[in-house]
Amino acid sequence: MITHWGLSGPAVLKLSAWGARLLFSSRYQAELTVNFLGSINTEEVLQRMRDYRTEFPKRTVIGHNFLPIVKRYWERTARRAGIDDDASWSHITREQMQQIADELTRAVFKVTGKGEFKEEFVTAGGVKLKEVDFRTMESRLCPGLYFAGEVLDIDGITGGYNFQSAWSTGWVAGKSIGIMQEYTKSDGASCGTENEDE
Repeated sequence: MITHWGLSGPAVLKLSAWGARLLFSSRYQAELTVNFLGSINTEEVLQRMRDYRTEFPKRTVIGHNFLPIVKRYWERTARRAGIDDDASWSHITREQMQQIADELTRAVFKVTGKGEFKEEFVTAGGVKLKEVDFRTMESRLCPGLYFAGEVLDIDGITGGYNFQSAWSTGWVAGKSIGIMQEYTKSDGASCGTENEDE
């Protein structure tokens, strides 16, 4: 999804999640290459354009988008290649077709920082999962200490998985704390110190 401030949508969110540590280490400076036509490569696009030009030479380029792409993006791409609104397919040059094919199948975007709000949707890293008992969300290293949500080293793909993880681990931790409340009151359990006041 192309927005007024950059690229967004499920694909970008998934990609940023998978590359979170790499993006951080590069200070969010990178290049992103996008094929807006999925599995259709550059040469295939060129061949389709040549075929279309042969079959419909009098049709306007901007007015006749035959590729699986949003009409507005097709129009923008054609205009960037220097094609006038009333130019027909018979007048499109080889260079213009190459520019359109490149723009649609290997467009290069510069990653220059975080999103509009300068924050990630999900925090990568956190408490190691092997240090947590997932039946209760209690620390295996510090009894009586419970973890939930993004404090854990869980970074799921987009689509609500991180919300679900936060809700589920919070519910398990809360239930476990409630069950263990009487135990901790009577036992005076503490972590990291022998003096309860510390």
